[in-house]
Amino acid sequence: MDALRVLRSLPQVKHPSPTPPFSRYGLTWYQNSGQLPRHDEPMALTVAGLRHLPAAESLLCTFVTAITHIDREIRRLTPSPYTSIDTTLSVANLADRVLTVSIGEGAAPPVDATMHKLRQLLQHEPALGHMIQGGEDWKSIMVNWATVRTMRELRGVTSVDEYLDRVIERISPDAPPTVPISFSAMEIPYAIGYLNAVWKDGLGSHLFVDLDPASIARLTQDCGDEGDFNSLMSALADVLSRAVRPGESKPPKGGALEEVQRFLEGQVEPQVADRIRDAFATLVAIRHIRVANQHSDARHRAVKAFKEIGLAFPPADWPATWGHVAFMAKGALDVLREEVSASFGSN
Repeated sequence: MDALRVLRSLPQVKHPSPTPPFSRYGLTWYQNSGQLPRHDEPMALTVAGLRHLPAAESLLCTFVTAITHIDREIRRLTPSPYTSIDTTLSVANLADRVLTVSIGEGAAPPVDATMHKLRQLLQHEPALGHMIQGGEDWKSIMVNWATVRTMRELRGVTSVDEYLDRVIERISPDAPPTVPISFSAMEIPYAIGYLNAVWKDGLGSHLFVDLDPASIARLTQDCGDEGDFNSLMSALADVLSRAVRPGESKPPKGGALEEVQRFLEGQVEPQVADRIRDAFATLVAIRHIRVANQHSDARHRAVKAFKEIGLAFPPADWPATWGHVAFMAKGALDVLREEVSASFGSN
């Protein structure tokens, strides 16, 4: 059999947008899962893959035990949406819980091999990998506000099938992303401000410099027609163009987002870099929409840019189109805040 053909045939779910932490999920994992693996690159099974192996039943029971234990521990926290949470849970306490479950409920005993496999599973499951600290000498589980949100989504899971249902629902929703009813005019300014604050806390300088108050003010306005949409897009593009990497006092004349992206990707782990890259891809696509709408010779780029964030071109409803763009922009900014906080936040 052709190994690559078999790999391509394995089922997977995909998110319509690349912005979420994991935009795809299947039976296997390897580095750069959006591409084909190299011939010398190791591969392993995800929880979805192990679900088909009877011999993995005890390990999967251990995985579910770990999920419920972590959730139970962090439910004692009262997180604020405006500040970072930086704490850890003891792996030793988790091992004690696994030992209890292994006696009567079928989990694998928490010997070194079991805990090593559990660490690998957690590290390569959607939105769980950022919790893992350390390599073979695994002693703690990182907890931040992203962990709290993930555990809230997994709350009540008692089996592998229930876990996979939640993962599939999160990665592959039944309908394209829509603007939440509670989405307010201040969402983007707040997202910009929170990201700027976390960046300053972790990297010692502001991400956005010399912000124009008029641009921030315009982002709080409603969108009623094409003129409003163009004004809002210009304001958002102006803010994004003010991004600078640490050590720089002024943004470049062009490619500000790309400069910051290259800096971040060189500072974080590969799985984190993938998520950061997807977030920047969304912001760059939004920038392309703004350029295409204001320059007729760039309209051909608008078709691709609109498609990249799940919109049809030309738009039929300008208020709904801005709502979708705003929702995607806020999501990308929040992704960057999460990863900057997790990678560079104060301990």
